[in-house]
Amino acid sequence: MNLENPSQENVTYMLNEITVKLKMVNASVFENLTLEAIHYDTLLDIYTLIHRKNNISMREMQLFAEELSTIRK
Repeated sequence: MNLENPSQENVTYMLNEITVKLKMVNASVFENLTLEAIHYDTLLDIYTLIHRKNNISMREMQLFAEELSTIRK
């Protein structure tokens, strides 16, 4: 999967992976997010950072969650 190319499939994939890795209980906030409604590059940056980390502290989880709120246009 090439995440460099913006697509709805990539958005859905990254959001699912992020919510699993961050153990987000309220993942429903990301439901129905469309490619047109987000800043794709920001989402990709967040996904890349989270994907590279083996362990994520509670503070990092909070910071990532806050940063995810910036992906909406």
